[in-house]
Amino acid sequence: MQGPVRRILKMPLFFLAFLAALSLSPAGAAPSEKRLALVIGNASYKTGTLARPANDAALIAQTLQAAGFDVIGARDLDGDGLGRTFRDFIDRVRSAGPNAVAAVYFAGYGLQLEGENYLVPIDADISKASDVPLRAVRLSEQMLALAMLHLKASFMILDVARASPFLLSGQPPAGGLAWIEPETNMLIAFSVAPGTVSPDAGDGYGPYAKALAETIREGGLTPAQVFDRVRLRVNELTKGAQVPWDVSSIEAQFMFFERGPGAPPRADSPERTAWMRSQPMRKLGPNDAYMVALIRDTFDAYTDFLADYSRDPMTKRVRALLTVRREAITWRRTYQANTPDAYWSYLERYPRGSHVADARRLLTRLGATTALPLKFARMDYDIPPPLPDEAEYVERTVLMFDDPAFAFEPPPPSPVHFLEPQPSEIVALAPPAAPSGAHTLPTPMFVSLPDYVDVPAYVVIPPNSFIFNNAHKAPAVNATTNAPNKPDGKAISSSASAPGTAGKNNLAEISHLPPSVATTNMLNDGPNPPPLPASPAAREVIKVPQSPAVSAASTPLWADLNPAARQEINEPPSSPLPPIPLLPLWATDYKTSAKPGMVPTMLAPQPTGVPLRSRSAATQSPIPPAQTFPAPTASNRPTPIAHPPPKAADRSGQPLASSVDGLAPSVQRRPQIAPGAASPKPLAKKPCPIVNGQPGCS
Repeated sequence: MQGPVRRILKMPLFFLAFLAALSLSPAGAAPSEKRLALVIGNASYKTGTLARPANDAALIAQTLQAAGFDVIGARDLDGDGLGRTFRDFIDRVRSAGPNAVAAVYFAGYGLQLEGENYLVPIDADISKASDVPLRAVRLSEQMLALAMLHLKASFMILDVARASPFLLSGQPPAGGLAWIEPETNMLIAFSVAPGTVSPDAGDGYGPYAKALAETIREGGLTPAQVFDRVRLRVNELTKGAQVPWDVSSIEAQFMFFERGPGAPPRADSPERTAWMRSQPMRKLGPNDAYMVALIRDTFDAYTDFLADYSRDPMTKRVRALLTVRREAITWRRTYQANTPDAYWSYLERYPRGSHVADARRLLTRLGATTALPLKFARMDYDIPPPLPDEAEYVERTVLMFDDPAFAFEPPPPSPVHFLEPQPSEIVALAPPAAPSGAHTLPTPMFVSLPDYVDVPAYVVIPPNSFIFNNAHKAPAVNATTNAPNKPDGKAISSSASAPGTAGKNNLAEISHLPPSVATTNMLNDGPNPPPLPASPAAREVIKVPQSPAVSAASTPLWADLNPAARQEINEPPSSPLPPIPLLPLWATDYKTSAKPGMVPTMLAPQPTGVPLRSRSAATQSPIPPAQTFPAPTASNRPTPIAHPPPKAADRSGQPLASSVDGLAPSVQRRPQIAPGAASPKPLAKKPCPIVNGQPGCS
């Protein structure tokens, strides 16, 4: 009897297992993958407007959209907007789940200070070292926030190759960005090698953005292969003036695009490149060896080239690359140790290096002398000390590979077995028109993808993705008019357009603003702000407009929630309305929205016994002058919401401990409180007014 019962009890489990097996995906199939990206182009700086960042950000945003990314993008963000935008993006990525892929692209100004890298908002006023962590966004905080989400992969791409316009107590900071290590499953990419910069001349698109868009579109490349080719292309386009850098810890399999079986063979196939890369330098010719050294982009690779081709015309250029890499690694190891002995060791190796000022500030912070002592425990670095002939490179605070003083030989063209010529449609890509909306990115002409290139099938495509849905529609798609274009660049009429290319899609559906930026635009409800003045003297003469007179017809929140009180309040007053005093932001929680440039104002509560005006009586009489009304007493002033003063910034030079949600403490942000930026707090209880001698609330 027990046998049949046992068999009956086991049957549901069998059927459940059978159904579960049917529901499983095919063997080896990848789980679904959501892709999200944040793209920012900061151009309208107080120190002067940059020509390319907004265009570059728009081109990368469009490319990532075609690759199935859900992209939010913006341009010209100030300190508050930049911080809120990063928080918006972290929230979006968190909701996507652990198998998501996140990408961040930032174009604009970046700088390094005391071993940390910072992204600079357009309104940053930086004149001394202590200003940097207060008025710029620390990169390590954003990296840690993404790492704590345990994503499949994340990309942090910084197109900040420009020389910094900021001076720290009259001296320029160390040039470029600092060498850093990625967090788990993260790739970090710089548009220039650590410690170097390149000129930001010309309009249109920068070489790094164009090379990145081109290489992503090729398909069939791993992240490492993508950025290896970007380095070769940018080196070629800039004649060696700009050499990008990247470092990766991504272990998961990832491709932006796949190449289908109908793809034509390439002379620069990944397999051939990998074979060339594995060969010893001495078995390659000098030109191929130079290309292999750039592909590897390591200290050992540049050392091997110099050992085998010491008389080649590229020797001096490679020596500069090796010198910069040696100093960057030495400083990184010094900063990680963060001891007086480590900083003294750096000062001994590089008495006139680019990080001397950083080392001295950190020594002072540790309570140690900045002078080199006679005896100390020298740090054991994993690389040898600099050679005497490297002094001309390391003694420059700002190093550019195209400096005429170096007299470098131009690099040879890239052989086709390393890099095929750049596609003509990328070469001829025209710059986009200036955007009309506040903070919106421009809209470049979209060049459609070849039929044999497509997004992997397991990628979850965001809904209503106009660029993705039109990726293969026509030779080029004009995202501004939502119409495909002929090969000559002229738009095809709507009657001849490919299916799905014309319709109700508009720019807002193509490039989404971050939620906090979109909310700010709605509150401002004004045209795009004009460019910021370039000089401080010009900024000083700008007069801040006064806030408009606040309508006396405003009904407080507690009255809207109490119909009985609202009825009594709406009765016409028997006497003229006294003026409403203005209080600072910290004194009360009655907020009024202000447009950019307006002074935030607060409405103080009405004194006890004075009836409030109704909405219908708003135009009957203006608010009398404020000086005729006595200041409210302490008994009728509402309890203010306590906004503690900003804490002192961390001075240790180390990354601050992040909060529970992966975001860094607010002490490193600008010490203003923006709408929606602070966490909500319980409101203080509103005072109950007296109307006609009776309490006005129940």
